[in-house]
Amino acid sequence: MKQFHSHALEGLCTNEQLKLLDSIDTLRSQGISHYISLPQIIVCGDQSSGKSSVLEAISGVSFPVKSSLCTRFPTELVLRKHPQIGVRVSIVSHQTRKDAERESLGRFCETLDSFEELPTLIEKATTAMGISTHGKAFTNDLLRVEISGPDRPHLTIVDLPGLIHSETKQQSAADLRLNSIITIIEILAMFLFELSTLNIN
Repeated sequence: MKQFHSHALEGLCTNEQLKLLDSIDTLRSQGISHYISLPQIIVCGDQSSGKSSVLEAISGVSFPVKSSLCTRFPTELVLRKHPQIGVRVSIVSHQTRKDAERESLGRFCETLDSFEELPTLIEKATTAMGISTHGKAFTNDLLRVEISGPDRPHLTIVDLPGLIHSETKQQSAADLRLNSIITIIEILAMFLFELSTLNIN
């Protein structure tokens, strides 16, 4: 697992600030962010414009860079300073999902031993959320990746699906379907218009 050091981010790790960030995480996990604006950092921009590289530079976490793994849903990266190293991946279903779907997606929760397993797990999550080349291309469900370790900062950052302008090698005709564009707009609206959001693009 990649080592990561940042004196600036370590400055956010006083006991008082850690308690505050933990409280915000608890509220977010309970779905309170649907009703009140919680502080968050988001990364957005065009597809294949280097968002993953920006995310890696900030967090120290290497995400898979592959055309088939372009962001198709919001990905929340939760970094926490802890004596034990751990990686936990889960799906937070959108509130518009049916109860049965939310229950099914809520059972998607796995612990990883290394980041080498992350691309495979993202593929599994993509399938679980119903994304395919013949079905929907995007979803407003959220993939949560929680990473803990002694060298990790206390930070939560959200990577959003890339913006689409026209069909390219990275942006297929399926991406340009009206329902796909509407879904992306809904996802961006969920995050960009929050008053407590810091936007990196």
